[in-house]
Amino acid sequence: MPMGINLSGEIAGSLMERVAIERWQGVRDAAGDAVGAWLPLDEVAAAVVPDGSLSAVRVGDAVRSVRRWQVLLRRRDDIDLAVRLRWQGRQLAVLAIEPRGRQREHLLLLCEGPPA
Repeated sequence: MPMGINLSGEIAGSLMERVAIERWQGVRDAAGDAVGAWLPLDEVAAAVVPDGSLSAVRVGDAVRSVRRWQVLLRRRDDIDLAVRLRWQGRQLAVLAIEPRGRQREHLLLLCEGPPA
């Protein structure tokens, strides 16, 4: 059962984790192949909780475990599906973004990455 992030009380005190935001910067090499790197944008305070149980995904011939995570952070204009998060050595892919709070001052991100 997903735990979820509680938005009914004080949010600022729940943003206890440090999460790095990275954006892919793609370029073409001399051969015309797509190459690039993840560039750091910022490090922010966030709340991070597991969202459900582990899932198995197939990558080529291998099967690996992944977990979905809920990440709550203060609203930013540069957050979209082209960013990823780095938290406690994990890389979290952003799958969905939902504004939250009375004034829509926070973002709830559904992410996927390796289990804890």
